[in-house]
Amino acid sequence: MEPKLIDLRVDRARLLGRIEALHEIAPITGDGGSRGNARLALTDADREARDLVVAWMGDLGLTVTIDAIGNVTATTPWGNGAPVMTGSHIDTVRTGGRLDGNLGVLAGLEVIETCLTNNVTTSRPL
Repeated sequence: MEPKLIDLRVDRARLLGRIEALHEIAPITGDGGSRGNARLALTDADREARDLVVAWMGDLGLTVTIDAIGNVTATTPWGNGAPVMTGSHIDTVRTGGRLDGNLGVLAGLEVIETCLTNNVTTSRPL
């Protein structure tokens, strides 16, 4: 029996775990704690973070493409027509917050994983 869409909930712990895993790549620390990230575009830290996110996308069975300058897109294998898009960026400015950009990317992955774990497909790709 398929769940009612109103009953679907994202896995908060999984989402927070992914946020934390990305935060661990090039964190800014000070005052006894972690304040954000300095993961500048096209640095080794940016590549490490992209590799991690691409691995998560692959684990979900998404079709992943990377263009010549490193932009990553991933699409679900279901649905027809133009995909519904979500996302943002995982690189940061020198003093970026841990959620800056990351949440837009990881929220999209979480929605897709929630659909997958509940056997929900959409009429258009995500």
